[in-house]
Amino acid sequence: MKFKRVSSIILVSFLLLGCSSVGQASKENDTNSSNVSINQQQKEIKISVASVAISHVLSELNQKIVGRPTTKLELPATYVDIPEIGSSFSPDFEKVLSVGTELLIGDYLFKDKIENSAKQYGIDTFYIDTSSYDKFLRDIEELGKKINKEKEASKLVERFREPLNNLSAVNKDLKVAIISGTSESNMLATEDSYVGSLVKALGVKNIVNEIMASNSDVQAVNNYVNLNLEQLLVNQPDLILTFGHGNIDEANKSLEKLFGENPAWMNLDAVKNNKIYNLDSNLFGTSANINIDKALTELGRIFNG
Repeated sequence: MKFKRVSSIILVSFLLLGCSSVGQASKENDTNSSNVSINQQQKEIKISVASVAISHVLSELNQKIVGRPTTKLELPATYVDIPEIGSSFSPDFEKVLSVGTELLIGDYLFKDKIENSAKQYGIDTFYIDTSSYDKFLRDIEELGKKINKEKEASKLVERFREPLNNLSAVNKDLKVAIISGTSESNMLATEDSYVGSLVKALGVKNIVNEIMASNSDVQAVNNYVNLNLEQLLVNQPDLILTFGHGNIDEANKSLEKLFGENPAWMNLDAVKNNKIYNLDSNLFGTSANINIDKALTELGRIFNG
């Protein structure tokens, strides 16, 4: 009897232990299953992109998408046959929904035009600020974290930073005027503009800083100030960079007209020394793009020339 009782206790103990082990194994399996599910969700999240520039970033990150912007501009080859979802500043949310979008990625410039509609339709959003060099790189890194592409994003950001390492010998005493032209007007770009931020990243001085410091009435609007030849004559930039945006051909004609019509421009040392550089519109514009490393390299060549 005693033996039977002990045997029964031992048997019950083994059974309880077995149940506990099975339960623990079940918990571990549930945890692993959950982790796999999360990872799959991160990898398989359905992304649409509402910006041509950012589509090239996503392509560099080897990210699949379900929707792309409607545009005549060049898209990554792998995205050309992806369904269109409308313009960068005003996506068609019926199309955004029809492709199953879970995350819509756009340019921060158009956040106010996109965000409310995205919320109404329950679509998550992420924006990349293309207005300056530093902000562009920062947001690419943040995007990498959001879509589980941290390694790819870090590699891309490293590529964009590499020219700064190679151009450390650029003359930091240079003073540069950056003239942005359209078919209707010409403005001076501040260091908070995209091209201005590239010049700043290279450590070169922007003449606008001197102009604004000595003229309290000069105020920047959207990172640009009115072009005033008299102020340039006083501050004398060593180099003048020009770039057009909008209709590039018309903008370039406007810039040529600017220098050709007023002989007072010849009183600038930069003009006398033939130090006027019209920047390539494929590399330079009002916002950052995938060619940012080439743009820095080109500026380095100009500044070291």
